[in-house]
Amino acid sequence: MKNFQPLFLENLRISIPGHSILRFAHHRHTARSDQVQDHHHKHSQFLLYLRGHGVQILGSESIPVRRGSFLYLPARAIHGFRKSMKASPLSLVMDFKEKRPLASRPMIRILSTQSLSEIESALNLMMRTADFGPSGSISGASKTLHLFSLLHMELSNERPGQRKVHPQTEAARRTIENCPSMVSSPGRIALLMNEDLSSLNRKIRSESGLNLSTLLDEKRQRKAFELLLQKDRPIAEVAWRCGFQDPNYFSRWFRRKVGQTPSQWRSGAN
Repeated sequence: MKNFQPLFLENLRISIPGHSILRFAHHRHTARSDQVQDHHHKHSQFLLYLRGHGVQILGSESIPVRRGSFLYLPARAIHGFRKSMKASPLSLVMDFKEKRPLASRPMIRILSTQSLSEIESALNLMMRTADFGPSGSISGASKTLHLFSLLHMELSNERPGQRKVHPQTEAARRTIENCPSMVSSPGRIALLMNEDLSSLNRKIRSESGLNLSTLLDEKRQRKAFELLLQKDRPIAEVAWRCGFQDPNYFSRWFRRKVGQTPSQWRSGAN
């Protein structure tokens, strides 16, 4: 987060049948945007919280949001935001026009760890290769459309079960899930699958844009949430059961993923 570089892409006008993407923003909130007064837009908006938490205002409702909270705001929907922790949230925003709104009112979903992994992998690839100049506009537009499609599928009738099958990725997920204890390294997963580590990572990356480390982090994060809800369990034990020998490293990893320390998350969850 210390070295985080925001990305703002405006006046995009990337058009596909029924939709026109206008703006893309991946940024950490500033002091000004930590308290956003109620307002509305002429366009629709996707808003995904990747770090931190706060309170989203939707008309007369106040809804707590944190990592994984995903909102669809149709045109003219009144909304605002109030930060509820010291660190500023990190969010992904996409503005777009649509011929047929997904819904007449705002929608909110809590994305699964698997969905977040896919979205963050697509976002990271886009951040590394963003180039909307004359020579790179098609590549940049395709990455923007891919990210838009992942978000759109979370709210449309194109449910995750209808997505393209990723056999190697799902096989690796099953291997991780079926282990009686937390797997400590990508190399161990490859060994259990009788695969070469580099070869297996290439197959998974070509299918889904993920890798073995990302799949391991999915399981670690779910396990951490499950154990942290048991408030009498020491943080050091949670770290160990999630495959971390050093509780301090676990805390740094957890904060990087969730935007809070394990203790802060546990306090908020309880």
